[in-house]
Amino acid sequence: MPQITKVGLIGVTHPHSTAHLRTLNWIDAITEVPVFDSDEAALRAFKESTGSEKVKSTYTELDALLNREDVPVVFVCLRNDETPDILIRAAEAGKHIITEKPVARCANELEPVLEAVKKAGVKLTVCFQNRYHPVSQEIHRLIGEGILGRPMSAEIRLITSQVKHRNPKHWLFKKELAGGGILSWLGCHYLDLICYFMRDRITQVNAILATRSGEAIDVEDSAALSLRFQNGMIGTFQAGYMLPFSGGGYSGASYDSFIAIRGTMGNIIWHPSRRGTPSFTAESAMPAWKTAYHRVFEYQLQECDAYGGVYGVQFVQDFLGAVQANQEPMITGDDALRILRILDAAYESNQTGQRVTVRS
Repeated sequence: MPQITKVGLIGVTHPHSTAHLRTLNWIDAITEVPVFDSDEAALRAFKESTGSEKVKSTYTELDALLNREDVPVVFVCLRNDETPDILIRAAEAGKHIITEKPVARCANELEPVLEAVKKAGVKLTVCFQNRYHPVSQEIHRLIGEGILGRPMSAEIRLITSQVKHRNPKHWLFKKELAGGGILSWLGCHYLDLICYFMRDRITQVNAILATRSGEAIDVEDSAALSLRFQNGMIGTFQAGYMLPFSGGGYSGASYDSFIAIRGTMGNIIWHPSRRGTPSFTAESAMPAWKTAYHRVFEYQLQECDAYGGVYGVQFVQDFLGAVQANQEPMITGDDALRILRILDAAYESNQTGQRVTVRS
């Protein structure tokens, strides 16, 4: 396949649409980003507000974009309830797909998408681009080298600004449209990361969910999960829209996040949202670490306004490279399906009060 120079953008009102356009703007090889949205006024406002020279054409009819043979890849940014049907249409049109997470409201809605993608012979990746953060890459490598010994436990925390700072009337807080709350929208990133780090699957979930913000929403804004992994490791995950402060609006939200992974020979600790130079610490009693059992890893990242910064750009570039080389991308639809099945198990556990086995 020749170099990909055109990527279609589907959906302009998603919270990340503008940021994803910035990502595409950062890739010099991409010369055009045709855009679709059924809302003509929103399309016009999007084009004017972004000012991107790459947005040379806009469409209010999806087929007008999907029928363009010179656009081999589409980037889908839609509501969770809308996404699966559009992905199937894109796959049937022969388009390779980058799609926003969590892709669907539940696993059952994603399964037909994966069947359509397989039948069409196209590639699909999901925006779990946090795997591309250099800290994530290094933690993945170190755990693969065995510095933890036998894995024992994981502690995960993702706390962000309260719902009142994020527009309680947004579709993100409507179960019928979103499928879930904090777990579905943001928790999916951290569930994906821990599985990526451990090269393992979560097999059992015990969850307690609550809606405590006082806002008129019908999804959870607080969650506490107990997890069991296939390798026997256990873990906890606390997530919530809880912080009383925010910088203003969606993009200005405050965060308090933490990941600790412990084993019989070592541990790794990372504060993903801590300001300043990205860093994490690792300790190991392995012989190779005897001269420096405690180590700090720091990274200087290039300034970049793309979604996810420079590693978000790399995520998209790697997918385009996988399409051109006819290879599987690092992150596939199967990864998203596994996360949705974990979420399904969490919601079932909260309803039944029982530990739930994650469907494999």
